Amino acid sequence: MQRILAEVVKNIPQLAADIKVRYIGAVSGGKITSMHGDAEAQENLRQICIREETDKYWNYISCHIKEGNVDNCLNGAGIDKNKLNSCMTDSSKGLKYAQEDFDLQENYGVSGSPTLILNNEEVSEFWFGGRTAEALKTLLCCGFEEKPGVCSQSLSTENAATSFSTVYSQGNSAPNDGGCE
Repeated sequence: MQRILAEVVKNIPQLAADIKVRYIGAVSGGKITSMHGDAEAQENLRQICIREETDKYWNYISCHIKEGNVDNCLNGAGIDKNKLNSCMTDSSKGLKYAQEDFDLQENYGVSGSPTLILNNEEVSEFWFGGRTAEALKTLLCCGFEEKPGVCSQSLSTENAATSFSTVYSQGNSAPNDGGCE
């Protein structure tokens, strides 16, 4: 899903302020845990800390989804590694931010990833046309009472790659069945 979100932000930066990525997991014994093990938990914590620098978050994500090379992506996004390490190791920062995400997970009853919440309600990706940038843009625009002009901009209808990939899509398009009704 991050690949799709990054594509939307890249093409329609005005929507970035309306997109909040939250992570799922738990904090136990002063350590973050996740569904898929420690490596994922540590990357989630890293991204949670980077998210605090919103101007750098999407640059890091856009790089990381290509190959997962943390050092290259940190350097490319201009992230201060000392500041990041401080956030990740200081329980009043990184773990606190993570716990805030996990509290939202609990409040919304989220048990899987990705889960989309729009205007405080869970939304199924199948309601809006699947995992494409166009479908996600449509979903986001449906959340506005008055749609901004950028909502008329067309984005990719190709299904986003789901693992590390230097390309957005593996070349298959999804039907655009989504809409606001």
